[in-house]
Amino acid sequence: MRFVDAFWKHRNEPDKSLDAYLKERRLALGNSIADRHMVYLDTKYWLLLRDHRLGRSEDPVIARLSVLLEDGVRSAKLICPISTDIFLEILKQTDPVTLKCSVDLIDTLSEGVSVLAPDERGQMELLHFVRKTHFGEASCHSPEVFVWTKLAYVLGFTAPHDTRFSPEEELVIQKSFLDQMWEASLADMIDTIGINAIREMPRMPDISEHLNVGKLAHASENDSFEAAFLSEVAGILDTLKPDFGEMFSYLEEGLGGGATKKEISASGGPQQFANLIYHGFRLKRFSTELPSIRIPATLQAAILWEPNRKYKPTDMHDIGHAEVALPYFDTFLTERSLRHLLTRTDLGLDRLYRCTVISDPNRAVEEVEKIVSRPASAMDG
Repeated sequence: MRFVDAFWKHRNEPDKSLDAYLKERRLALGNSIADRHMVYLDTKYWLLLRDHRLGRSEDPVIARLSVLLEDGVRSAKLICPISTDIFLEILKQTDPVTLKCSVDLIDTLSEGVSVLAPDERGQMELLHFVRKTHFGEASCHSPEVFVWTKLAYVLGFTAPHDTRFSPEEELVIQKSFLDQMWEASLADMIDTIGINAIREMPRMPDISEHLNVGKLAHASENDSFEAAFLSEVAGILDTLKPDFGEMFSYLEEGLGGGATKKEISASGGPQQFANLIYHGFRLKRFSTELPSIRIPATLQAAILWEPNRKYKPTDMHDIGHAEVALPYFDTFLTERSLRHLLTRTDLGLDRLYRCTVISDPNRAVEEVEKIVSRPASAMDG
């Protein structure tokens, strides 16, 4: 990993907070890739491309797709950022050969770019919703620009804190650390973690059987798909209420107010805000807003509403992929079952978010060929 010496730079900018500097870097990153076609590869496609690189597959279609994607990245016409779910699924590989190949492939096609971790992405969407609603579109950055980060922060942003240094010097260290991690590749991260530590990492438990038991137990509670959808919205909002207090406290601070998270929580603000969002969905006042609520609630409701459909071990990751790909990517290459669900006429999530969802590798090649063959002016338009 290349050493980034930014200490003197940050000592000369003592008034710039860590939060402000992180926003500055994220905004610059988002603007730098704004003209590219965003292609989301789910785990199936990363592994197909990996096997081609390793010589384990002689499929000419995947070989062609690999060439097209690399050409598209090299010519700055497309990019394939990853997400938390991709990172967690890729790290299930404990064989150093396949893991290294997957990591190198991700470094090449993502150019070190990731989508914000789920909690951060949800908070960003909520903040954008509140700012846009109360202060207008011009008061906030577009989520499509502000949703990106670097691979070192694929699981969320962290910085050194509670050090033995003075607050001023700790801030210099924090911003310098951010600069260093901003340059880290996924290969750098894996080398630092080590294959033995990766093998011992806790894995996301398979909760599919638990979900199936819950589905059966609550089967009679919803008499329509809409009721099931709103029930899922309510459940998601209930888990987000602690974030609402933190968000309001952040906004108060930015506007010069002095309310603490505890005071906001005691005032009933988080519950009132949750009610506002719930009824916004109930009255169909939202369209593409708050995708981290709409998409999982829609997909969970679709699974609940199909009497013979059981949860599969991969469903939670699939929902996570869709939650990222549909609102922030132009093309989503995935498995057939998920494509079928997302493109169902009654759900129409692909149409709502204007994302092309493809499962057939031949169709994927056709789509990527169109992207790569476009002149630069067409990409800008």
